[in-house]
Amino acid sequence: MALTKAEFDTVKAWISDLADVTSGPHRFGGVEFKARGLEFMHFHGQTHLDIRLSKADQARVLAEGKAEKHLYAPEAGWVTFIIKSGEDIDKAKEIVRLAYIYALTIVDQHQTKKLVQK
Repeated sequence: MALTKAEFDTVKAWISDLADVTSGPHRFGGVEFKARGLEFMHFHGQTHLDIRLSKADQARVLAEGKAEKHLYAPEAGWVTFIIKSGEDIDKAKEIVRLAYIYALTIVDQHQTKKLVQK
């Protein structure tokens, strides 16, 4: 069973509603989402999600079979999640939330480092 447009729109809205998240066109097509300016995931079409995780979260998610190894940038923590039906939405949200938290952590660490260096 494929993902409906309404389900896809619901997932996009959920991501966009996370604090400090913006969205726009992705450089390779689709829609990207940034947390405080740092990309943490993007869609290709309605069902293909590329998601950037910490190395620890990436290893765990891959070991648990919750996502697939990203084709082009696995060394940077990226994984791929395919939504095959509406039943996969909660699984996708779980992984996206990990990426969102990781992105906020990276941005916060960078800001702290800049303040310390001044």
